Amino acid sequence: MHVAATRIAAVVVAAGLATGCYGSKLIKGPINAEHASLQADSIRAETKELLEKIVVLERSIQEERQSRTRTQAQLNVTISELEESVRILLSRLDDNAQLRSSRRRPWPPRVVLPVDTSASDSTPTGSVGGTEEELYRAAYLDRTRGNYELAIEGFKNCLMRYPSGDYIVEVRYYLGECYYSTEQYLEAVSEFRLVVEEFPEARLAPAAYLKSARCYQQLEENHLAERAFRALLDKHPDTEEARQARAALDELEG
Repeated sequence: MHVAATRIAAVVVAAGLATGCYGSKLIKGPINAEHASLQADSIRAETKELLEKIVVLERSIQEERQSRTRTQAQLNVTISELEESVRILLSRLDDNAQLRSSRRRPWPPRVVLPVDTSASDSTPTGSVGGTEEELYRAAYLDRTRGNYELAIEGFKNCLMRYPSGDYIVEVRYYLGECYYSTEQYLEAVSEFRLVVEEFPEARLAPAAYLKSARCYQQLEENHLAERAFRALLDKHPDTEEARQARAALDELEG
C-alpha cells in the first residue's frame, strides 16, 4: 500500500513539472492568457484531488493496521481463556483417574442408615455413622456435586473418627481441594503440606505439591510457590504435575 501511495505522489510531482514545462513553451509561442489560466486551474484541481486521495489512502492503511492489532489482541485473550479451561478440565479428569486407579477394593453399595428426622436438611452426607470407606465416599460425592461446605464437614468427620485410616491420604488431599475451591487457601495449603510431608510417595503427592504451590500463588507468596514447584520437580520429575510446574516456573521467572 505504501508503494501505491508513493507512485501516486510521483504522478503529482510529474504533473507539476509538466505544468512548468508547458508554461515555458507558452512564453516562447503565441500567448493566450485565458486558455493558459484555465489549463493551470485544471491541473491544480487535479493535483488537489490526487493529494486528497493520498490522504484517504494513508488513513485507510492506518485503520487497517489498527484493526489487525485489535484482532490479534482479542485472539491472544481467547487463546489464554481456552488454555485455562483445558487446564481445569485436565485437573478434573486427573481427579477421576486417580480415584478409579485406587488399588483398594471397590466401594460397596451405600448403606442407608437411620437418620434423626429432627436434624437439619443441611446435615452433611458423611456426618452420620458408618465405616471409614462409607464416610469418605459420602464426602467425596458431596465434593463432586459442588457441595464443598458439606464435603469439608464430611472429610473432617472422617478424620476425627479414623485419624490413621486407610483413606487418610485421600481425605487430606480432597479436604484441601475443598478448601481451595472455597478460597480458604491457608487451610488448603496446610492439608496439602500434610500429604507431601507425611506421605511423600503417595500417588496424590505430586498433585499435593502442585496445589500447595497454587495456594501460595493465590496468597501472593511467590517465593514459597517457587519452592513448592521446585520440590515437585525434584521429587516427581516425570509426572504431568511436574510439566505444569515447569510451565508455572517459566511464568514466574518471565
